[in-house]
Amino acid sequence: MNEVIEENERLRRERDLLRRRLAEVEENFVRTVSDSQQEILARNEALAVANSQLQELDRMKDAFLSMVTHELRTPLTVISGIAEMLETGIYGSLTPSQEDNIRQITAQAARLRQLVNDLLDLSKMEAGMMKLRLEFHDPRALIDTVIGQLITFAAQAGVILVSTVPEGLPEVSCDGQRIDQVFVNLVTNAVKFTPNGGQVTFSAESAGDFVVFCVTDTGKGIPEDALPRIFDKFYQVQSSTESGARGTGLGLAIVRHIVELHGGQVSVESLVGKGSRFCFTLPTRDHFRHLH
Repeated sequence: MNEVIEENERLRRERDLLRRRLAEVEENFVRTVSDSQQEILARNEALAVANSQLQELDRMKDAFLSMVTHELRTPLTVISGIAEMLETGIYGSLTPSQEDNIRQITAQAARLRQLVNDLLDLSKMEAGMMKLRLEFHDPRALIDTVIGQLITFAAQAGVILVSTVPEGLPEVSCDGQRIDQVFVNLVTNAVKFTPNGGQVTFSAESAGDFVVFCVTDTGKGIPEDALPRIFDKFYQVQSSTESGARGTGLGLAIVRHIVELHGGQVSVESLVGKGSRFCFTLPTRDHFRHLH
């Protein structure tokens, strides 16, 4: 009998010991979870503060760019005006060297003015202040207009512009001036990176409620690792800067914003050494009517 009592007592002691250990484990677990939660909350708060600071810095940067670009417009207009007057000989004849210098001043002022306009456009788009003047346009007419504008520019680079756009495509709803800007940016890039004797081809086709426009070149192509960032603001493909064909990194960002403002999408396909194909969509006239 005593052995049974002793065995029961031993089992009770072991049970109590196990309960105490379990309680300690539970307490440690709760404490660990609580500490982890506090650490997670603290890190989330730190991330929120850092994110807020980054957003404020981004806002200040955009405000600074907008202010600077606005302030640059007036002196640029004055510089361009004076250079143009000098070029006409209104203040007297110029030597060949002076004429060459004036032409360089005019060209660089025009380049800087385009940069200012691009920055202002991008600033308006990102702030949601860009207003579109939507009208109905024939896709083929849109492209014919662009070819007329850029055919001389392309010819000077030894590049041929070709249109394969068929007649009878549905009209698209768009701001003609802004879509012209999209085409000019795409074609200018295509010509810039296409060697002498190359070709830039315009194409378009109907795809449900949209028309798909494409600009395809036979140029150098874009490295695969650069494609995901090609439409980012200020991004430049490394190979393009090495070749000396430098840009601002704004053209394709503007293209993306304008297309998306129209409710379309933009995409790119490219193979190094083979060329690139940029496509974007615009809603058709019928799709516009359905939405409105």
